[in-house]
Amino acid sequence: MNYFELDPVHFYTTPSLTWSAGIKTTNVTLELLTDIDMYLMLESGIRGGMCLVSKRFSKANNKYLENFDEMSPSKYIISLDVNNLYGTAIAFYNLPESEFRFLDQNEIQEFDLMSVRSDSNVGYILEVDLYYPPELHSEHNSFPMAPHHEAIT
Repeated sequence: MNYFELDPVHFYTTPSLTWSAGIKTTNVTLELLTDIDMYLMLESGIRGGMCLVSKRFSKANNKYLENFDEMSPSKYIISLDVNNLYGTAIAFYNLPESEFRFLDQNEIQEFDLMSVRSDSNVGYILEVDLYYPPELHSEHNSFPMAPHHEAIT
């Protein structure tokens, strides 16, 4: 309460308190999105974080095992516990705050994703149509490369 001069009693949730503290600390003035098409595009692109990537069965084959098969490729099983992926991502990359606009047709034609620097003050939110080859579906079943929220009826 003393540091941010915010009283937690006036907030329903911890995320709303931390949001206000962040805005107050950074002195950012967020631009209100008034273009309904832009808002709907951004809203449709919201994805929840994947908290677990799993594979039901994996069999290791490496020189540290008694039953190592030298004729087969080496294979290791690894488990990683990574904390605060979201917090790390927002700490190292600029978040959008203002001057939102759609690119015009000429800018779209000239756009080169590979030339966009990760430390640029200008960022892009892309809405794309993808072809996801059927032969990759089984291999990527546990962790698809392009998850999409879709109601199938």
